[in-house]
Amino acid sequence: MVSTSTYHITYFPARARCEPVLLILADSGIQFEYEEVPLAKWRGMKKTGQVTPAMFPYGGVPVLRVTDKSSEPRSEFLLGETSAILSYLEEILTPLGTTLNKDLPLQTRVRIQMIKEASLYFTNRVWQLSVEKDWLAPLSRDKIWKAITVRYLRNTEAALRELQKEMKVVPAETGQLTALHATVAAAITFITQVFPSAKRGLTPGGNFPLCGQLWMAVMTRPRVVAYWNEHRIAGKAWTITEYGTAEWIAREAAKFDSPSLLAKL
Repeated sequence: MVSTSTYHITYFPARARCEPVLLILADSGIQFEYEEVPLAKWRGMKKTGQVTPAMFPYGGVPVLRVTDKSSEPRSEFLLGETSAILSYLEEILTPLGTTLNKDLPLQTRVRIQMIKEASLYFTNRVWQLSVEKDWLAPLSRDKIWKAITVRYLRNTEAALRELQKEMKVVPAETGQLTALHATVAAAITFITQVFPSAKRGLTPGGNFPLCGQLWMAVMTRPRVVAYWNEHRIAGKAWTITEYGTAEWIAREAAKFDSPSLLAKL
């Protein structure tokens, strides 16, 4: 199916909920189109009735559009919601002869699903805070770190360790990138940009070494590195708000981030 289909992703000019989707697509090596819809244009589309369930399932983005070129007339499949898109891509892009997620034992599958959903929930929860100008000021920043981020890292480290008893959780250099890998890597990339000193906890001897191993294994994969460099992903905004840009986050991190955060685990 991969060879006869075209893949098209629609999202805002931001990383946010599309980050793990881009990781899987970029790493797969398949050709895909990435369409960015500016917020002003999106609002206009909604006003003029262009945002319909037929074109944008559940009235939002990201949306994956898959067109089968081998059929006449060409068939088209639309899918919304990050989690569903990731599940679809993970299965459809799995090389022949590779064990599919659906073929794994039930306990393994639901543990994978738990980590994936927790990672998506964590990032969405923090991104929603970026509508406020002071979301990264000291008081709110400290709350995001202690009450949300550390809790996510602790639980993810523990969950990955349990899962590692059943399967390999750090992707091999030649292995497929999965939704589990992509969601955790996207979450940790965001964490390290908001809290640069958190990188210390992701190293061997730190509090979250398995999280760090997985993250580095994903973000240093050749196709991911190439796509990130070519499209300058690191410089893109995380959210569509003016307080979610890469520049804003970097500036706030430089002002308030401190290695002392690691003492608050």
